[in-house]
Order: sequence, then C-alpha cells, then structure tokens
Amino acid sequence: MFEHVTILLSFVFAIALTHLLTSSTELIWARDRVRFSGLHALWMVIAALGIVVNWLSIGGLSVIAHWNVTEVELQFGAAVIQYYTCSLLSLRPREDGIVDMPAFYERQRPAIFSAFAALAIIAMVMNYWDRDHTQGLTPTSWIGENVGVLVMLILNVVAGWAKPRWLQWAASLGMLAGVLYFLSIYALPGG
Repeated sequence: MFEHVTILLSFVFAIALTHLLTSSTELIWARDRVRFSGLHALWMVIAALGIVVNWLSIGGLSVIAHWNVTEVELQFGAAVIQYYTCSLLSLRPREDGIVDMPAFYERQRPAIFSAFAALAIIAMVMNYWDRDHTQGLTPTSWIGENVGVLVMLILNVVAGWAKPRWLQWAASLGMLAGVLYFLSIYALPGG
C-alpha cells in the first residue's frame, strides 16, 4: 500500500510544483512588465522547498505494514493542502499590461496563508498520528517536531495578517529558516 500512496502523492506534489515553475517561467518571460515582489518570490521558494520536505518525509512511513483509511486520507489531505499553498501563490501574467506582483500578493495573502496555516495544522496532526510508525523516530519525537511546526504556524499567521512590512519579512525569513532546517534533517546521514 505504501507504494500506491506515494505514487498518488507524488503526482499531487508534481502538479503543485508545476504551478510554481510555470508561474516563475511566465513571470520571467514578462519581466519587462513585472512589478517585482520579493515577499511573493520568497514564498514561492518556501512553497517549493516545502514540497521537497513533505515528499521526503513520506519515506519514513515505509515501515507501516497495514495502511488504514485514516492514514491514507491524512496523507492525501496534506498533499491537497500542499497543492493549494503552491497554486494560490502562482501568478499567471496576462498577455499585456503591468503584472503587479505586490498587489497580487497583498490581495491573495489571506488565502495563501490560510493554506500554509492549514498545512501546519495537518502536519501536527499527522506527527501525532504517526508517532509510532515513523522510521528512525521515537514515539515521543512528535512533540519536538510539533514545537517546530507550531513556530512555523505562528510565522505563517504573522506573515499572512501582520500589517507592518518588516514583520512580514521577519516571519517569512523565519519560515525559510524553518523549512531549511527540516530539509537539513533529511540531508544528514540517517535522515
């Protein structure tokens, strides 16, 4: 069952990543008409790295001998939410006119960060749910994982709803650090 689930999730992750890659390609093509947003671009990078982290994390579930419907639904639900973190960030330039990334980002912030917050919440649920089934982790490792994810949830809320731009940047850079931290866990030997 593990292989069936990972194949399905890989398709969802690939489609989500395609949204980001297509959007960035089209923004590069239209670069002479684009009003650039560093925050928007940073969150596109964070979303792409998040896909990699979540895709790699699935490998630890290979020890589950018998998958139940709840496990499959949790994994698929997280992948669908991950899809929305990418698709909601993806800006498709029109054929002509100015492409206003800052205005798009500001208008879509509530939707974008609702998806990121939902992803953090489902990640905490999944960490608890799989506490006895994740290869290489102890049954209490989920507590430490969830502390990190809770910090990331708070950063998502700040990035999504704080008014001061400096606070949005601080939360975004903190989120990037968190995603890079989780990615480094998989890069280490035995990760």
